[in-house]
Amino acid sequence: MNAVDSNLVDTKLTQLNLVLSPDINYRLETMFPKLEGMFANRGIKKKFQLVQRVEPLMKEMLLEKEEVLFVSKGIQSSFAEQFFMGALWAQTINHTVVVLTNLRLLCIRTNGKGVPKRTFWSIYYSQIKELKSTIFGNAKICLKDGKNLNYSGFPKIDRQAMREVFLNAYKLFEEKGFDPEVSQSRENLCGHCYEVVPKHDYECASCGATFWKPSEIGIRSFVIPSWGDFVMKHYPIACAELFGFMFLLLLISIALADGDYGIAIFMFIIANGGDAAITAQIAAKGLHLKKVPESA
Repeated sequence: MNAVDSNLVDTKLTQLNLVLSPDINYRLETMFPKLEGMFANRGIKKKFQLVQRVEPLMKEMLLEKEEVLFVSKGIQSSFAEQFFMGALWAQTINHTVVVLTNLRLLCIRTNGKGVPKRTFWSIYYSQIKELKSTIFGNAKICLKDGKNLNYSGFPKIDRQAMREVFLNAYKLFEEKGFDPEVSQSRENLCGHCYEVVPKHDYECASCGATFWKPSEIGIRSFVIPSWGDFVMKHYPIACAELFGFMFLLLLISIALADGDYGIAIFMFIIANGGDAAITAQIAAKGLHLKKVPESA
C-alpha cells in the first residue's frame, strides 16, 4: 500500500472534527491508511469511533513510550468453536479489538459494538512465527508455541494494512533483539490492573484480583448449562441456554413420569456434560474476573 503522510491524516481528522486523545501516541499514517476515494470519510469516522471506545482502556494498558500503530475489530474463533457452537454463537462471544503497537500485539475482548469487556491478552512480536491470510481472506497469526489465532471480519482496508504494519513492527522488534520471557505466546492480562498473569495462574500477583478456573465454570455449566456463560458474561448465549435447559427439564420430567429413569439420567449427562466441556474449553482461552481487591 502507498503510505500516507501523517500531516495529511491530521488535517483530515481536523476537517472531520475528530479528535484523538493527546495522552496516546498514535502513528496516524498507519492508523488511517486511506484518506481519499469513495466512502473514505465514512471509513475514517468508523475507525475513529472504534478507537474512541477503547481509548480509556488503552490509556491504562499502554506502557511508557508505547506507540499505537493499528487498531481494528474482528472475530477471533476457531473452526472447532464454530462447528460445536455454531458460527452465529461463536461470533457473538468472540468480538476482539486488535491493537498493534511498536512493542506488542494487544487483544481486547469486546461486545459487538466494540465496547471493551474485561478479558485481555498480550503477544510480543518475538512470539509470532508468521502472519498469514487464509483462502477466505481472514488473518491467521501463527504463534511459536504452536497455537494459531484466526480473525475474520476485519474491514478490507484493515486487512490490507495489517500485514505491512505487522512486518515493519516485527522487523524493528527483531533488530533490537528484544525477546521477553513468557509463560505462553499469548499471555493473559489481568482484567483489573493489566499486568501479565502467567499460564495456569488464576490470581494476579500484582493486584490480588482472582479469576474463575475453567473447571469451576465447567462444573457450573454441568449443573445448569447457562450458569457458566453468566459467569463469563456471555449473556445472549446464557439466556438461550437457559431456555434450552428448561426444555430439557420438561423432557426429563416426562421420562421420569414414564419410569424411564435411565433415559432421564442419560439425557441430563449428555446434554449438560457436552455443554460443560465446551464452556470449560472457552473459559480456558482467557481470564474472567471473579473478585477484585477490596481496595479497588
